[in-house]
Amino acid sequence: MKRRQFLAGAAALAAFPTIHPWAGPASATVPPLSFAELPVISPQQQGQFLEDLQSRCYRFFVEAADPNTGLVSDRAAVDGSWYSTHASSAACGFAMAAHAAAAEAGWVPRAEAADRCRLTLESLVDKAEHVNGFVYHFFDRRDGRRMMDCEASSIDTALMIAGSISAATTFADDKRIVELADYLYRRVDWQFMLGDNNLLYMGWNPETGMLPHQWDTYSELIILVLLAIGAPANAIPGECWQAWRREPVLDFEGTGFLTYPPLFVHQYPMAFFDFRGYRSPSGRSYWDNAVTAHRAQIAFMTELGRRNPDQFGHYGPNLWGLTSSDSAEGYRDWGGPYEAGRFEPDRGIDGSVVPSAAAGGLPIVPNESVRTLTYQRDKFGDLVYGKYGFVNVFHPEKRWAGNDVIGIDTGISLLQAENLRTGGVWDAFMRHPAAKQALQKSGFSPA
Repeated sequence: MKRRQFLAGAAALAAFPTIHPWAGPASATVPPLSFAELPVISPQQQGQFLEDLQSRCYRFFVEAADPNTGLVSDRAAVDGSWYSTHASSAACGFAMAAHAAAAEAGWVPRAEAADRCRLTLESLVDKAEHVNGFVYHFFDRRDGRRMMDCEASSIDTALMIAGSISAATTFADDKRIVELADYLYRRVDWQFMLGDNNLLYMGWNPETGMLPHQWDTYSELIILVLLAIGAPANAIPGECWQAWRREPVLDFEGTGFLTYPPLFVHQYPMAFFDFRGYRSPSGRSYWDNAVTAHRAQIAFMTELGRRNPDQFGHYGPNLWGLTSSDSAEGYRDWGGPYEAGRFEPDRGIDGSVVPSAAAGGLPIVPNESVRTLTYQRDKFGDLVYGKYGFVNVFHPEKRWAGNDVIGIDTGISLLQAENLRTGGVWDAFMRHPAAKQALQKSGFSPA
């Protein structure tokens, strides 16, 4: 059971998408897929698009933060008319990395970005409820109290730490930020979540104790396990890197790759750890693995369109992207491909498109990602692209779009756009001693 499957019940408690009327024309069936024939977006066009996307995404992290605590709402209405009262620990992590990127890029005065990071860190340290340093997945953005009967989450704590690391290196001259980020990391007792089998548990809650599910197969666990191994205190042994199963493995055009269908699992670790220059102890390049996974999904969705033109004819190189998201009927943990050679929709795939699936892949498959995102913006306009960037999900044929943006999806879009533009998030994160220490203790070597 993956994290987002487990949290489907929690997602159901949050706001559901609102159906918006739309009178635009249906998109045409796409031509057969050929990566070689994809037109190249000019550097000027790409730069203008990325800057606009980032400015909109960053606005979310400014406006969705509680002014007194800096804790960031899990989600908000696309027009900014509503923000959830529950904050997300992972969204706070993305926010801190976003403020660091904003300072480096000059989107806002450096002192302003530092002030926002400092306030968020102070609230995470002093207000957000935690268990042995593991912060609850959701908490009240006004006072940090646990909400929605959620778990103290191992992966969400890791994403929070990743953002704080980026802030600490970016604002290295701010003693308070560095001290708070260091304390937040050192406070986590990673061994508390470690089982006798060297696998980390997904979380703990006060009603039932440790959750029965562990991080045992390929997923976003990469960033969690590495941060736990490289931690400056209460670290887990380096051999824990070898404890989880390297499966499932699929084949795409003769290349095997570790997979989990929603693309976010190939993106969250890649937003922080720069795997381009490293290979694992087995010789695997997790960067190459991510590239293959993205291209496999584009091919999978294109083939769905060919075989089922009435339902999926709009899928293809121009219009692709599935990752865990809202839907017209609630939360969906969808993606693809699921099995080699299988071209049937699974987990409720209904023709929807999730823009953050492509946005999170911007530095991984830049031409393909920029192509579909600019297509989505240009063809569907303000139905899908608004104040905070792209909506969480939309259906081009059924003519509806979700009414929400979600912090983690807005965050991955901003961070990966920055990595494509400048590599700035990678640079900030990899400057922290824990990043390279984690890779070294886990047996990674320069490629």
